[in-house]
Amino acid sequence: MNLKPRTDSITVQNEILKTTQGLIFKVGGITLDGSLFTPGIVKAGTPVSIKVDGLAKPFADTDTGIVYVTTHDVEVVSGSNAIVGAFEEAYFNKDKVTLSAAFITAAEGRYKLR
Repeated sequence: MNLKPRTDSITVQNEILKTTQGLIFKVGGITLDGSLFTPGIVKAGTPVSIKVDGLAKPFADTDTGIVYVTTHDVEVVSGSNAIVGAFEEAYFNKDKVTLSAAFITAAEGRYKLR
């Protein structure tokens, strides 16, 4: 048993939503492929796409899988996969979230920037 106390510093994320009206969460969240993300904090509002194996990777304009946007900040540690919540549909603050036109097209209108 480890009795040595440990402290971690946490940062509070920015509010990325414009409104909660019409907000739908993905049930069960998503698992990020830790090998494809830079170790450290993955910010809320990060666009991702689901690979064939079911893990999420950073979105690229050529992706054809299902796309999501992360709901909160999560720490990615080298060698492990992180689980994070995802928005199924949402209205985002365009000043705080960067979603490409290709992402909006791939999402088929599920995400809107206001």
